[in-house]
Amino acid sequence: MILGGVAAIRYPTVMASAVTFDAGNTLLYCDPSPAEIYARELSRLGRSVNAEEVGPVFRYAWAEMQQRTDFARDRYSSVAGGEKAWWGEFVREVLERLDHNAPWEPLLDDLYAAFADAAVWKMFPETSTTLEELASRDVPLAVISNWDRRLPEILGSLGILDLFDVVVVSAIEGVEKPSPEIFRRALKRLDLEPDQAFHVGDSPLEDYNGAEAAGLTPVLLDRHRIFKLDGYRRITTLDEVLGLID
Repeated sequence: MILGGVAAIRYPTVMASAVTFDAGNTLLYCDPSPAEIYARELSRLGRSVNAEEVGPVFRYAWAEMQQRTDFARDRYSSVAGGEKAWWGEFVREVLERLDHNAPWEPLLDDLYAAFADAAVWKMFPETSTTLEELASRDVPLAVISNWDRRLPEILGSLGILDLFDVVVVSAIEGVEKPSPEIFRRALKRLDLEPDQAFHVGDSPLEDYNGAEAAGLTPVLLDRHRIFKLDGYRRITTLDEVLGLID
C-alpha cells in the first residue's frame, strides 16, 4: 500500500502498555507561528518586519544556539541565569542577524510574556480525543519534552495536564532528548520497563532515535509525510496510536 508516495510498512505487533509523547508539534502547536509573534513584537519596538523576513533568521539563530550546547544537555541550563537568560541570548542572536534596532531587554520581556499566553497554544484536532480514549483504557501516559518550565502550565491551560501520569521537562531535568536518560526518568516514574512503552514524536533524532536508544518502541509522527526514509514506524495522526495499542 502507498501513502503519499511512501510505501506503508507493516510492523509486527508490539505489546506495549504505556505511551509517552513529545509536546511541540506532536500534541500542540503555536498559532500565530513563532515567526509571526517575533515579527509583531519586533515591529512594535523598532523597524517594521514581517514573518517572511523573520522566519529564516529564527531558524538560523535556533540552529546556532543548539550548536552552543553539548549534545543532549538541557539547553536552558547551558547558560548562566537559566531559561530566560538562554532566551535572551537567542533574542540577541535574532536581532544581530536581522540587523534590527529593537532594544533586546524589552523585546525579551514581551516575547517571554507572549509565549506564556495560553491563547497562542493550540492542540491538534485529535489530541484531546486520543488522550481521553487512552486514559479511558487505563493506559499510562507521559510527556517527555525539550521545553522550559512553563510546559506544565501550558498543558493545564489546554485542559490535558491531568490526563498524564508523568510530565518530564528538559529544563527541570537538566537533560534533554535524544539522551536516553530523560526517557529512563519518565519510565522510572511510571514504574515501567522500556519495552512496555511506545514513544510518539515528530523528530527522527530527538524522539525516534532517542526513544529507541532507551529501549522504548519509537513511533514517528509524520503529519506531512516528509520523512522519506524507510524503516520508521510511522503514523500521520495521533489517533493512529489507538490501533498500535490494540
